[in-house]
Amino acid sequence: MDIFRDGKLIDVNVSFWSGAKMLTAEDLGLEEKDIASAYKLGRKLLIPEEVVHGFRQVEGKARYTVDSNSFRFPIGNARFIPKKKVTKVLATLKACQDEYNSLVDRLIENYDKYRAEMLPVYQEAANIAFVQQKPAGVQEFSLEVEESDKAEFVKAFIDRINSFYPTKESLRGRYSLNWAIFEIALPKMRKISDAQVIDSIEKEDIAIQEYRMQTQQRIQGFVDEVVKTLRQETLELCTRITSNIKEGKVIKGRTLNSLQDFVEKFKEFNFVGDSTVEDQLDTLKREFLDVHSNDDIAKGADLQEELKRRLGELAEVAANMTDINSVTGEYRRKISWEE
Repeated sequence: MDIFRDGKLIDVNVSFWSGAKMLTAEDLGLEEKDIASAYKLGRKLLIPEEVVHGFRQVEGKARYTVDSNSFRFPIGNARFIPKKKVTKVLATLKACQDEYNSLVDRLIENYDKYRAEMLPVYQEAANIAFVQQKPAGVQEFSLEVEESDKAEFVKAFIDRINSFYPTKESLRGRYSLNWAIFEIALPKMRKISDAQVIDSIEKEDIAIQEYRMQTQQRIQGFVDEVVKTLRQETLELCTRITSNIKEGKVIKGRTLNSLQDFVEKFKEFNFVGDSTVEDQLDTLKREFLDVHSNDDIAKGADLQEELKRRLGELAEVAANMTDINSVTGEYRRKISWEE
């Protein structure tokens, strides 16, 4: 058995133009001493903030979709998504990609308008900067000379800002939302003899063998962590609901629905096969949650007491980490470490 039959590694990659520029005094044609009151330096937006936010929002949705439906894998930056979740995740990522591309289309279509919207902001900054950088002690200027100097300063200021904008034609190449699906392949091992100890081929084989062992240990540790994570989530949910019942809080339908959803989530994530917890979750759903309506449970003190008892037993099982080796050991023995 190959662990990658039970799930896939996915890595989301997003590229974008930030729509901003880290400005320096030199960028604006000023000296550092003139900056404090003339213009606050730092990251300045070149297009409206809501446009930049739109791209960030879609990227966040894509990354949240992967993170909330996967486990952190110990090799590289990828996430391991159980097989039962892969189709759903890929569908959501495709929708995010389409939305991201639509935002790129909208940006290109409105690029000139967005730049025009930002122009008054920088013109005002240029006007303030011009006054700030006047020579100290000079009280009066010829109006004609001053207006000419100001126009020249403002033009140079705006020209510098304009130089920070990429061309409209280059925008599409700056944006992408993609993902990679891959597997970790272990290199093959060859048997070596003592007589080959000084041979370079043997040295290479030893390095490969060490890599295989390290990779195998990491994957074995990952399998253990999967079971621990699912049990910890089970324990936290059970503890929260039982605490609410003990404190006399209203058990709302939303809480009971979240419990129903968690039973299904556990099954989808439990590719290792932690039957101890999954069987008890199944029993809870089949014998209690499916039998009694949310309304009956919310209003019935006896039913809530029964729910508390069942969740207490489930929490006790989930909190017991002593049998994890036996749970994961059976799964690990099924993994083929050879090519």
